[in-house]
Amino acid sequence: MQFVPKENQMHWYDREGNPQHYVPSKNGKLRASTLRDARKHGWMPSVTSVLDILAKPGLDQWKINKAINAAINLPRYETETDAEYSKRILADSRKETKDASERGTRIHGMLERSFKQEEEPRGEDEAIFNSVKSLLDINCGEQEWQSEVTFSEPKLGYGGMVDLISDEWAIDFKTKEFGADHKQLAYESMAYQLMAYAVTGVEKSYFDTGEAKVRRMANIFISATDPGLTVFHEWDKENFERYWEIFSSSLTLWKNVKQYWPEKHYEGS
Repeated sequence: MQFVPKENQMHWYDREGNPQHYVPSKNGKLRASTLRDARKHGWMPSVTSVLDILAKPGLDQWKINKAINAAINLPRYETETDAEYSKRILADSRKETKDASERGTRIHGMLERSFKQEEEPRGEDEAIFNSVKSLLDINCGEQEWQSEVTFSEPKLGYGGMVDLISDEWAIDFKTKEFGADHKQLAYESMAYQLMAYAVTGVEKSYFDTGEAKVRRMANIFISATDPGLTVFHEWDKENFERYWEIFSSSLTLWKNVKQYWPEKHYEGS
């Protein structure tokens, strides 16, 4: 069974990089893992959970736009109070947000299975996969890709899952609503996320040696409204050290806000 995470749900990884997003509840059903569970087991927060500590103006504006659209398009009942109408507008806009999240999760799952050759995509999925594969071939050349790779960095205290990775590249997929006349798709916060992925498993990183030992990194944007439309965005190596500093600072802030330092579970082990 594939679970679609709730908005603001934190994700966790153990020392071996295994996902620990859900735990059994007292009634035997699965529930979302909490900070309390992580403290108990020594689990590490995901890269995206860490970066949730930062403001995301682009995402916030998108949510505001959804609420405004719901207010414009949702008819008001004659007997409805202001409070009731406002509540229904918020519920409608949140449903759109949930639907977008589920659509992104489904496309990610399809791409994972297709890259692992576990299924052959058909229809709109085939158009999406072929477009993504074409972008990779054009921009990255021949690579031995691994899909949906989980990892942990116990000494630093974080973990995560990379959409697509090779010895040379770290790739993250983003599903968004856009057409051929799209404007801005890439936001710098996406580079902070990729930076945390790009250094994983690199024995001596760029920041230790002054040489480019980290992977190149890019986002592939996948249109949720125009199947087969994809855009490749590579992040500039000249800013890698700054991206890493921002992620590292975010990680420190997260630990202090949450009063939890996962790496302490492994000191001396």
